Amino acid sequence: MNILFLTKYDDLAASSRLRAFLYQKKIDSSRSNVDVQPLLSNVYLEKKFKKQHVSFIYLIYLFFRRVFFLLNIAKYEVIVIHIELFPFIPPIFEWLLFRTNKKIYFDYDDAIFHTYDLSKNLVIKSLLSSKIAYLMRMSYGVIAGNIYIEKYAKKSGAKNILVLPTVIDIEEYAKVPKKTSTGKIFTIGWIGSPSTSKYLEIVREPLSRLGNKASITLYIVGGDSTQKISIDNINIVYVEWSEKSEQKALSEFDVGIMPLHDEPWDKGKCAFKLIQYMASFLPVVASNVGMNTEIIFNRGTGYVAENSNEWFESLYKIYCDHNLRKTMGSNGRILVEKDFTIQSRLSEFENFIRS
Repeated sequence: MNILFLTKYDDLAASSRLRAFLYQKKIDSSRSNVDVQPLLSNVYLEKKFKKQHVSFIYLIYLFFRRVFFLLNIAKYEVIVIHIELFPFIPPIFEWLLFRTNKKIYFDYDDAIFHTYDLSKNLVIKSLLSSKIAYLMRMSYGVIAGNIYIEKYAKKSGAKNILVLPTVIDIEEYAKVPKKTSTGKIFTIGWIGSPSTSKYLEIVREPLSRLGNKASITLYIVGGDSTQKISIDNINIVYVEWSEKSEQKALSEFDVGIMPLHDEPWDKGKCAFKLIQYMASFLPVVASNVGMNTEIIFNRGTGYVAENSNEWFESLYKIYCDHNLRKTMGSNGRILVEKDFTIQSRLSEFENFIRS
């Protein structure tokens, strides 16, 4: 079988790296040939991360590169499209694909439909609010990163849905937990991107309070280094993201955090940061939103927090109790190995696209 992933971004973006390139790496090449073709290149991503201007001519080039690629897809039986072929354009090219004999699947790891149906731009909202629902309904199948997206797919009339979270390659993570720190410094870790750095404002006040009781270091991995934040009483270490630096930083954390707003877009997130922390034997604290709650609630892997006091109290408990850290970290690792690795979910994906 020849399988094609048409991703929005190249492999610098976690969504493409983990929901396409990882599958390309792990699917048995003797059974299937897998190719990945991104719309937006790593050059584009690097400029966006650094808030540099991307020329309109370069965007036109990327557009036509994909168009020309679409003219040469005869050999593929299965096509998995991440989100859509072209953002902010009516589904003309998808409509043409639906009229071929290809099995067309759409993959969603964010509530991207809210970019359109909740847009403040009336033109975008009126023209594109039903775009993602149309793609889901017309597709051969929808791969939903979580239950929130699955519900939208069902409401849209999708006939065939697989709930498949963003997973990790467990072989890339530590095999044993780090020794519990007995030192005075408590290290809190956050992994994200420049666009998600805004969520750190949620924990500014509780972290500052915690800094009055303990020596705290906050690691910010992949955040917006052009607008560094400062938090009273907290030592902040910025780490430029790479796969190697990410793993090194994870080995320094005592706890991992994932703050979110309780808003429609955030309810569609796949809690991937939590999965990374737990794979590294770390306890977690996260906002009580969406998939975060599913992973943490009644599982003994960490705490969910709804306000500043709960963030402070949760982190303070983990700071004070070394045995609690160890227990939560162990529980998280067991959960990840069972449900959130490419090793445990690959066959599910392959069966879905072969069905």
